[in-house]
Amino acid sequence: VSLPPSKVATPSRSSDSKMQRSVTMRRGASSSGASAPLRASRRGAVSVRAGKALIVNTKGGGHAFIGYYLAKELKAKGHSVTIMNDGDKEKVSKKAPYSHYDELTRDGIQVCWGNPRDPKTYPGGTFDIVYDNNGKDMESCQPVIDTFRHTVKHYVFVASAGAYKADPIEPMHMEGDARKSTAGHVQVEQYLAARGVPATVFQPLYIYGPLTNKDCEQWFVDRIVRDRPVLIPAPGIQLTTLTHVEDVASMLAAVPGNRAAVGQHYNVCSDRCISFVGIAKAIGKALGKEPQVVLYDPSAIGTGKSGKADGFPFRTIHFFASSDKAKRELGWQPKHDFLGDAEACVRDYLASGRQNQDIDFSTDTKIMQLMVEHGMATA
Repeated sequence: VSLPPSKVATPSRSSDSKMQRSVTMRRGASSSGASAPLRASRRGAVSVRAGKALIVNTKGGGHAFIGYYLAKELKAKGHSVTIMNDGDKEKVSKKAPYSHYDELTRDGIQVCWGNPRDPKTYPGGTFDIVYDNNGKDMESCQPVIDTFRHTVKHYVFVASAGAYKADPIEPMHMEGDARKSTAGHVQVEQYLAARGVPATVFQPLYIYGPLTNKDCEQWFVDRIVRDRPVLIPAPGIQLTTLTHVEDVASMLAAVPGNRAAVGQHYNVCSDRCISFVGIAKAIGKALGKEPQVVLYDPSAIGTGKSGKADGFPFRTIHFFASSDKAKRELGWQPKHDFLGDAEACVRDYLASGRQNQDIDFSTDTKIMQLMVEHGMATA
């Protein structure tokens, strides 16, 4: 199959940075829903106090490794930490990040396994702060909420920025933007508010870093390291944010003792945007290869719609957010950016031996065949 080369200009680090700076912050300071004096008081209220923390952690998906890094971050801040992981220990603990839980135990962190839907499996005792990094709907979240809502000082729900409604006019999501009322996360948040639970909601976007349980940059490395075409939904300059899991954990760990964070939502994301083509270029540079980027229209060949494309790891539309509120109110600052981490990501990939594994590229093959059938490429 002969495929047309990408005709989209590839953003460099500087051009991506310029695009980031050119995105206008909507609604200005009012996006946090607070007046300037109140924001100032919140900045002064950030005083983290050691306490007993429980992390309810998921058994899979893109948030799976948050619990591991959050436990380490909280422990480093002096908290007593227990992590209760969902799932069958014998099955789940064979893969990352759970295969590294012995490191948590050596650090003095209590690790246990249970079923978040069954309070009888919960660890005993009371906790000052509970992090729910497991549930996505009322069925999985309500038992945890109801068990701890009368005793917990601070409840933290790790939701998702995916609950935002896409906005093609002003695509950068800010706290307070319209959200999908039918999303399970939103219903959980409404329940927390209705029950008067002292809660804070965090909304992560795409996360990368060691011990991940879900492909992010690996999808690009899989193809570039094998000199395969990188099929990207056109136009390829869609912006997204990739956030290192350590930065996610540090933001979540900033709320214990900060009463001003109660009742607030925070986007969890890097303060830099990058395009899809930019990701491919960054990975290619780290590998010493020029990526074979091919742009195509998923909807035109029947392999995607509504912001999704078969086989592609990201939404096909802009998906990025502002982290200014967390910086302002939690005193948070990211330590990572993807362009700076691309070489480390590639080193981790190569060290894992994944370049020697059999990867299923059948969806790529199907897309390329459909491109030929629709006259977008030649055989």
